[in-house]
Amino acid sequence: MADNSSNFAIFAMHTCWLNQNMENFNSYMDNLDMTVWHEICLQNGMVKHYRKGEVFVWQGDVIKYFGFIRKGYFKYTITDTEGYEHITGFVFSNGLVGDFLSSVNKESVKTNIIAATDAEVIQCSVTVLKHQLANSPELHRILAEGLFRQAYMRYLDLHGSSPKARYLALLKRCPDILQNITLKEMASYLQITPTHLSRIRKELTFTNNTLE
Repeated sequence: MADNSSNFAIFAMHTCWLNQNMENFNSYMDNLDMTVWHEICLQNGMVKHYRKGEVFVWQGDVIKYFGFIRKGYFKYTITDTEGYEHITGFVFSNGLVGDFLSSVNKESVKTNIIAATDAEVIQCSVTVLKHQLANSPELHRILAEGLFRQAYMRYLDLHGSSPKARYLALLKRCPDILQNITLKEMASYLQITPTHLSRIRKELTFTNNTLE
């Protein structure tokens, strides 16, 4: 394993690096310098290609890898007791794919992680991530706090905001999201039906045309 101790100071500076296409989707990444993660993965991993629908890790397994996404994107899904799939999150190109809790605590993963398109990942063993965290408590804190805040805010949004408000907030945070995911995927993430999402979009289109 390559020695990356010189990178720890960069993490502590909370340098903000933004994804070129989906820069604001996962807010916990806002305070990470992703160029450093790219270098870490290059030094310690190998390039792996995933076909659309191929599984990075199954729900219930203990994760063995994480990686830096060069192309494509992954969706995080959970299968309910009746066998239906629900999307809980996404990670896009120039982001990290993996599971923090499973990597750190060797817990079973609570979601499936699936390639939503053909994807290219620089993939590393989770031991590389654990090495980084063990040598940088500040990095561990940044990741843990960022993930908690993102999950908590999403929980509050689901209970406190209407589907329309959640849709508009997502578009405001990520204006290009519909160039990256399907309407069906967005509806699942917003926890509404595709038909409901279509009604919201038609209503907004009508309102905008009326205002013009």
